[in-house]
Amino acid sequence: MTAFANAASTTPLLRTLVLCDLADSTALTERLGDRDAADLFRRHDRLVRDLLPHHAGREIDKTDGFLLVFERPVQAVAFALAYQRQLAELAAERKLPLAARVGIHFGDVVVWENDRDDVERGAKPTEVEGLVKPVTARLAQLALPGQILLSGTAYDIAHRAQGELGAQLGNVRWLAHGRYRFKGVPDPVPVFEVGEEGIAPLKPPPWSSKAHREVPFWRRPAMLAAELGLLAVAIAVPAIYLLKPAPAIAFANRDWVVVGDLKNLTGESKFDESLQTAFRIGLEQSRYVNVMSDLKARETLKLMQRDPDKTPIDRGVGAEIALRDSARALILPTVAEIGGRVRVTAEVIDPKSQATVYSESADGIGEDSVLPSLDKVNQQLRVRLGEALATTSTESRPLEKVATKNLDALRAYSMGLRAYNRNDMEEAAQMFRQALNLDPEFALARLGLARIATSAGRTAEAIQELDAAMMFRQNLAPKEALFVEAMRANYDQPLAALNKWKMLTKLYPDFLSAKSAYAYFVWQQANRYDEAIENAEAAISPHNANGTASRYLLGTLYLGNERYEDALQQFKEVNAVPGTPVMFYAAAHAAQRQFSRVGSLLSQESRTSTDTVPTRFRASIAMDRGDWIEARDVLRRASSLTGNTPEAKVLLDLPDFSLASLAGRSAKLSDTGRTLLNGIRALPANAGDGDGAQQKFFAAALAYLAARIDDVELAHAALSVASSRANDPGYPVVAGMTNIAKAELSRAEHQPSIAIAALSKQIDGTELYVAHVALMDAYAANGEASKAMDEAKWLARRRGRAYSEFGMEWVMMPFNVAQSDLALLRQSELATASGQGELSQRLLREFVNVWPNGQKLPFVASTAKHD
Repeated sequence: MTAFANAASTTPLLRTLVLCDLADSTALTERLGDRDAADLFRRHDRLVRDLLPHHAGREIDKTDGFLLVFERPVQAVAFALAYQRQLAELAAERKLPLAARVGIHFGDVVVWENDRDDVERGAKPTEVEGLVKPVTARLAQLALPGQILLSGTAYDIAHRAQGELGAQLGNVRWLAHGRYRFKGVPDPVPVFEVGEEGIAPLKPPPWSSKAHREVPFWRRPAMLAAELGLLAVAIAVPAIYLLKPAPAIAFANRDWVVVGDLKNLTGESKFDESLQTAFRIGLEQSRYVNVMSDLKARETLKLMQRDPDKTPIDRGVGAEIALRDSARALILPTVAEIGGRVRVTAEVIDPKSQATVYSESADGIGEDSVLPSLDKVNQQLRVRLGEALATTSTESRPLEKVATKNLDALRAYSMGLRAYNRNDMEEAAQMFRQALNLDPEFALARLGLARIATSAGRTAEAIQELDAAMMFRQNLAPKEALFVEAMRANYDQPLAALNKWKMLTKLYPDFLSAKSAYAYFVWQQANRYDEAIENAEAAISPHNANGTASRYLLGTLYLGNERYEDALQQFKEVNAVPGTPVMFYAAAHAAQRQFSRVGSLLSQESRTSTDTVPTRFRASIAMDRGDWIEARDVLRRASSLTGNTPEAKVLLDLPDFSLASLAGRSAKLSDTGRTLLNGIRALPANAGDGDGAQQKFFAAALAYLAARIDDVELAHAALSVASSRANDPGYPVVAGMTNIAKAELSRAEHQPSIAIAALSKQIDGTELYVAHVALMDAYAANGEASKAMDEAKWLARRRGRAYSEFGMEWVMMPFNVAQSDLALLRQSELATASGQGELSQRLLREFVNVWPNGQKLPFVASTAKHD
């Protein structure tokens, strides 16, 4: 018994049915004769049956064709593609016109196994019944020879899983052929085609007596004939003009559209900006249609060497943008006054021919009718593009509910968006505030102000605007409401925020800003590199207006996984854009010890007095070259500058303490540590710092460093500041650093086995780099030299992680980088302790090559001399 059926079951099951029908089999029999034809058909049947196990399919029936069942639509598609490919090869081999029609449908079926006695009397082993079966048959009958047709349901599920097609995917094309009426089937069925170029017809199937494409009444063949007859009597019009078919677009789920500039023919100026934005907001509620952002359109205009502020996106310009950015259609909205009524129209344009494929319109009386008309047109468009009517009704809300019904407020908001997109934040803020003056409940305007405050680092202001937006979240579309919630949670509930960002990426797979945000925050706040990479890779779509930032992020993430060539490729692509940061580009070279490239890259980057991250990076580079004194001088010089904030002082003094700790405990260092702890305690509680999460991370890091040099008293004091959130799941990196500090304290208190048990629980790929330093020391203290050696090897190998790990403002970067080098020396020590003298000497030579002047350092000289 398989997973497909149960002997006694009549419960409907969701299954995929496939019908394969060899075209013109009777003609083949007449051509070949009975014997040769039978041999060919046996070969064909063996081909099908050999393929089935590879795609988890099962044969149900075999008459003129095969009826097959699969659990998932993508399995059926993979089978059908392989079947058509091998059938084409067989046709070439036999020099015969072999081709098959294939239909695929997904839905509820009833499957049961016949009794053994019935099977012995000639019954099929398995029976399948349900409406899915006749629809599958109708799809196969409709198909052209060599064609694979799917229902809309099967297409939606299979297309989402198309990555599972593997190597075939590069040649596969998906086409939409519209909605068809099948004889005996009550509702129209959306019909799609999947096939490989050179094998499949990849064109609409012809109509027949049992299937025809759903078209308006007046365009059906009978009506056209009647109209032509009447017109021939009335007026001589060339028949070719009347019979010319309307163009069509094969639009698929999640395809992209460009929205052109709205043409205002009413003379009413308040419609100029407001309706353009309203139309876009309405269309963006769809999860079926993706709307290219205005910012992306501006970028493409620049590539076309046109001024975005002076170039209207009309039919010609919009079509070129769509072709350049692989958008499937251009939509041109218009508002006009006709016969005393205000009419809203939207044309769908084929970018290749610039022909109007179809248009939708709605009208009403007066200004108050315009937004409802826009809603109606948007819904009609989405249905015409293939979205289910039920979806457009349940997943969309009226424009006045997700924006504002005040057109003057909407116009001010629209002008604010344009200013924001050209990076004029002052004017954008003024326009958003004016929109709020006209409608205080306009939540999108609040979101605009929050974005401006966030980009400027004004945390308290950003939180205030996000809180205000959440008060009126009922005035936001579901996507924007969830976006606001994620932004707000980001400030004091990181784990909750990550869950919301993740939900956004799942619900709206092409919401590229959410993909990029999730990648960024899941890296910084949870140290989950693989998950971050997956989303960052998706975010570098050509449709992303912020593609440069996403590429830089992806390069940084690749660096953290030691994918150096991939990282450098991303950095090279973005380095040509003026103002792009270069720190991690340089780090990708430094991690490979290519220091000659580091200096030239860093010379490109402007340095600001308020940003301490580049200082920590320069200290890390000095440390990586074995110049411990210079590394500390870099940090101390920056710390001594006047005007440093308390936070900046800690961000410079803590990494300096971490490097000083490499030399071991001293009375002076302990005093420095107590002074540093006082500075950490005195840090102000910044808005959005999540109840002092940053302060607690710094305290935990200090506790770890103090314990590492066996200053137990200082470690306990620092840990008391950090411990209040040690197990708070909302702060993964804070909890991680605190637990590492506790484990190191156990080691310092001569309980290495407890340290090992605590640290081992953290090792899951998301642990902080320093967890492996602590685990190496604990294993060594516990006499487990082999396991300590494994940790030292990990540290030496994961140099990209040492440079890229955020932790909290990269405060541990210099220490981590130093440990990636000192791990070579530590391996030499461990090899000596294990009696592996030759290995010890080789590792020592490798370390000396990395730090040629390292033996001048007291904490290196003693070990090197001993070895």
